[in-house]
Amino acid sequence: MGREAKGQKDPLEAVATLPPIEARAHEPPPATGWPAAQRADDPASDDVAAGAPPDSPASPAPRWFDATAPDAAPAGVPRSRRLWSIPLLVAALVLVATARSVAVRALLPLALVAAAAALLARGRRRLLPPAQASRRGLSLDGDQLVLQGEGGAARHVLLATRERFGVTLLATPRRDRVVALLSSSAGMSSIGASFDGPARRTFAALLDRASVVGSDEIGLEAIGPDGEPISLDPTALAALLDELTARSPGCVDRFLVTDARGAALSLDGVELRAGDRVFDLTAPLEWRAFVFQEALGQAIAVYQGTWVRQGTSEIVLVCLLPAMTPALDGPSASLGSIDRGALRDLRLMQGSPESPPPADQRVAIDRLLMVPIRAALDKAPRPAAQAPRARA
Repeated sequence: MGREAKGQKDPLEAVATLPPIEARAHEPPPATGWPAAQRADDPASDDVAAGAPPDSPASPAPRWFDATAPDAAPAGVPRSRRLWSIPLLVAALVLVATARSVAVRALLPLALVAAAAALLARGRRRLLPPAQASRRGLSLDGDQLVLQGEGGAARHVLLATRERFGVTLLATPRRDRVVALLSSSAGMSSIGASFDGPARRTFAALLDRASVVGSDEIGLEAIGPDGEPISLDPTALAALLDELTARSPGCVDRFLVTDARGAALSLDGVELRAGDRVFDLTAPLEWRAFVFQEALGQAIAVYQGTWVRQGTSEIVLVCLLPAMTPALDGPSASLGSIDRGALRDLRLMQGSPESPPPADQRVAIDRLLMVPIRAALDKAPRPAAQAPRARA
């Protein structure tokens, strides 16, 4: 399947493949956000009704979502201060009841009560969050979702909700890490959250909507435009998604990106569009997943591809293959506790080896979007001769 590498030109030179997503793990991509001041005079999108009356309903109230710091102190630290105050109060009561000296019965219990009150007050100050202006988090104010840096650092607009946008949910196989990919004409950004056992049960409906990708994907770190991960707690992420869905009900079934050539690539409900080629997902179409390899200088690169054909339109979506076997969550992990939707997505990742496709049919995409695209194609009707859908 491979070819002689020496003296051969880059076989994907015609497609100009995307820069590896790993290279973006330690530096923010340019399209992840832009300074808020640069977006003040942007025109309204077509989604906002043109010529709306001046007395249209007021904008939703501003919302703030705190970002969780990777090195945040454990939640139990302030609680220990409250526990230490209990023995002081008990000792004060014992002295009041048993001490014979009036001075001891009056002064020493007062001192113990004052010490307990000081501990409680100090713990309360630790529990109170700092002023919003000095915290790092997300602000949804008007029609802009803005990342605000800590200590009043630069603000970056991640999304303008007056424009068409999409929200693509991705998760690890065990759904303990979820990332929301926000996409619009301005580019992509991502917001993550980690889910423990109780949170997975509480937000099961949300997690079921996420497409599963390998646990080793760098994109699951959700690096922001300031070079730091954007991570929320599960409740905050769910609230943010509710706000975005209320402003654009179809956003969770949509993404709007560009391929490596700069042509539009979008999935919007029942339509997949790649440049000037449009695929109706309510009509029969053919598709299959495969892998292929090609020589790149002295190395061999392995790619995954998704071939799609409907009528006279035919494309092959390609990206680098992250791993021959999708990683789970540990060396001894099994498939026993993975839900049916995750098993389906893991099977959608698989493909049989084939020869490299023609260069003029290739559309290079970000590999994080490959599984969501295949999941949408898997729901489309198929011609009678096509293979059955992937099932868990």
